Amino acid sequence: QRFMADMMPKVRTLREKYPKLNIEVDGGLSPATVDKATEAGANAIVAGSASFVADPKIPILAMRNSVIQHVSGEGKFKKA
Repeated sequence: QRFMADMMPKVRTLREKYPKLNIEVDGGLSPATVDKATEAGANAIVAGSASFVADPKIPILAMRNSVIQHVSGEGKFKKA
């Protein structure tokens, strides 16, 4: 499944309404797309294909760092 950037406004709306909710995005996530999801407010990232590479540590750390970068304390998200 490809990443659907046009769904990120829905993620942002959920984040604004429910600041402590775990919001998962699944589909086409990779180091190239994860920032769009985390900036919108996703804090649970499902990345299948991006993890099946010779050294999965590299994309996994990049995606993890994106979640950390866009999350401030207490589960609240920074405004993008």
